[in-house]
Amino acid sequence: MNLRTAIPTFCACLALGLIAGCGGDDSEESSGGGGSTEEPSGGSSGGAQAKGGGKAVTVNMKNTSYVPMAVKVATGGTITWTNSDDFAHTVTKTGGPGPKFDSGDVEGGATFKQKFAVVGEIDYVCDIHPGQEGTITVE
Repeated sequence: MNLRTAIPTFCACLALGLIAGCGGDDSEESSGGGGSTEEPSGGSSGGAQAKGGGKAVTVNMKNTSYVPMAVKVATGGTITWTNSDDFAHTVTKTGGPGPKFDSGDVEGGATFKQKFAVVGEIDYVCDIHPGQEGTITVE
């Protein structure tokens, strides 16, 4: 093979390799979040840390923070937020695909549950404490 035919062949192979590698994972594209909203309820499930990607994920509201701040939940799964502080917090969607949700005031010791039916990334905040932010990845 001479230089005149080697360069175009090399470029064609390189282009095919790049195209094949650009397929990506569609799991974080498209729309996300949303489903049914449940009202805050009394009772406490403690301060369990969320492990991501499951059907049932727990987030703790403590010291004006969501712990953990970023979680993953399986499509069709539910996140339960538990307020471990002595004052109210909210769980209010601010961005991302899917229906809006807002817990209203979740008093100390109470919980809020939200089901997520569609893949995507969702941002949320506490309306009472604007620096209290979190992210949900629905897989």
